[in-house]
Amino acid sequence: MSLQMAPIRLTPAVKGFLIACLAMFILQHGADRFLGTNLQGWLALVPSGFVLGFRFWQIVTYVFLHGDVSHLVLNMLMLAFVGGELEVLWGTKRFLRYFFTCSTAAGLLYLFFQLVLWRDTGLNTPMVGASGGIYGLLVAYGLIYAERTLLFMMIFPMKARHFVLILAGVEFLSTVFSQGAGGVLSGIAHMGGMAAGFVSLWLKASARLKAKGGKLGGLTFPGKGRKKPQAGHLKLVVNQPKPGRPSDEDDGGGNPPVWH
Repeated sequence: MSLQMAPIRLTPAVKGFLIACLAMFILQHGADRFLGTNLQGWLALVPSGFVLGFRFWQIVTYVFLHGDVSHLVLNMLMLAFVGGELEVLWGTKRFLRYFFTCSTAAGLLYLFFQLVLWRDTGLNTPMVGASGGIYGLLVAYGLIYAERTLLFMMIFPMKARHFVLILAGVEFLSTVFSQGAGGVLSGIAHMGGMAAGFVSLWLKASARLKAKGGKLGGLTFPGKGRKKPQAGHLKLVVNQPKPGRPSDEDDGGGNPPVWH
């Protein structure tokens, strides 16, 4: 088995995000501990502050805060491993839009369950971290580079799609069997980020295929301006490549670009 490990790419958005999270971690913990400030109360996603205090910026700023060193390091490692390639593929604007779509979905899901299920103490329980957006990036990576081989736990080689499925399964089980509301809600938020990423990619792929024609998840899109196949035709050949030219449905590595 040949490993197709790609080098870490510190692209502009990824590099900027790494620096911002590190700076905010130092500022948050340093100022709150030694200067008596309450940056976490202002910048973390606190249900009471967001809903009652109208601190709507928290749905964005909570992403840049982290609870401890291990939380920060793990999130930043995952971002560095998968974020650069996606930014190169999509461009910075779409990469940031996708990331914050996933993180916002995770935050809104957290707010909903805190307000509905754990209304008393949960109203003042903050959520911090970029995990919702990063789980969304992992979904995109697992779909676009599904056949690429990664090292799970830096030891076991497996395909990217299996890697993402395992992460989703672990997150689901940790949510179901969590002993406290905090663990349950963080797991729900992470899965919300994954779901938002999948839906975003699905809608993008569906729109692309509606224009070009093709299949996605068992659904057939004939494409705009295409003639309907006559009776007796067994199949429709979509985007047949010219001789010597790779198909538009292949990125050169066996990975369908419809998820782009």
